[in-house]
Amino acid sequence: MTQQIEISKSNIPNGAGIIPTALDYNGVQIRDKGEMLSLTDMWKAAGEDDSKRPSEWLRQDATQAFIEVLSSSNMGEAHIRTRRGNRGGTMAHWQIGLAYAKYLSPEFHMWCNQVVRERMEGKPQSVIPAEFAEEFARLVGMVKMVAHKVTVIEHQDDDRSKEHIQALVAAEVAKRGYTVRRGKTAGQVWHGAQLPKLKNGSLWLSNRLKEMGCQLNGNDRGELGANTSRLFDPDLARACMKNGLLHRTKTYISERTGQSKLKLVQ
Repeated sequence: MTQQIEISKSNIPNGAGIIPTALDYNGVQIRDKGEMLSLTDMWKAAGEDDSKRPSEWLRQDATQAFIEVLSSSNMGEAHIRTRRGNRGGTMAHWQIGLAYAKYLSPEFHMWCNQVVRERMEGKPQSVIPAEFAEEFARLVGMVKMVAHKVTVIEHQDDDRSKEHIQALVAAEVAKRGYTVRRGKTAGQVWHGAQLPKLKNGSLWLSNRLKEMGCQLNGNDRGELGANTSRLFDPDLARACMKNGLLHRTKTYISERTGQSKLKLVQ
């Protein structure tokens, strides 16, 4: 089960200009308030098994005994609160929450035991600048809307669906002020320059392009079957080839092919 971290705009520290990451597991945000956690949100995040609802777990004798021990030791009386309504649910002290997480699933318990415990024990949390969080939130909204439209198009089972989807994504990205950069592999740059085939030639060119700072976002890689390959900015790669790298590459090819001929003669 994969976990995804989303950004929440709540609980912004005064004057800090930063936003703490929300408690989020598999796309479900787990509300916390003070030392309390939402057991209802935890149940939803772990898969919403009807037999493991908070109310069912809280009725168990072992649970009642555990709560009684904790309540008498360090929590006081307000260790569990239940609220009705759309935003309602069961809130409990975070130590009860960790016990509930163990009941829900091993994977969820392992995540809670690290992430939730760190939050509740006051350890430093990851932070993201507010402006990046807002930009990310807008991008997430765009992706969700496009994903919904793509699902509708895919159900049409039309040969033109692929082109329709590409046009839809491009239009939505343009409308929201984003640009899409399509990187090129060194092999594509090599082929585009109409260079002859040479064993490991594209690897040599890839290293030169990286040295010249052409790699997308510093170190982006694209999938090539079961492997990955560096991706380069097409404009930067073109400029480098025009300003000396193409000549350098042709010299490298000549040296390599000359060495091969020399070996054959020997």
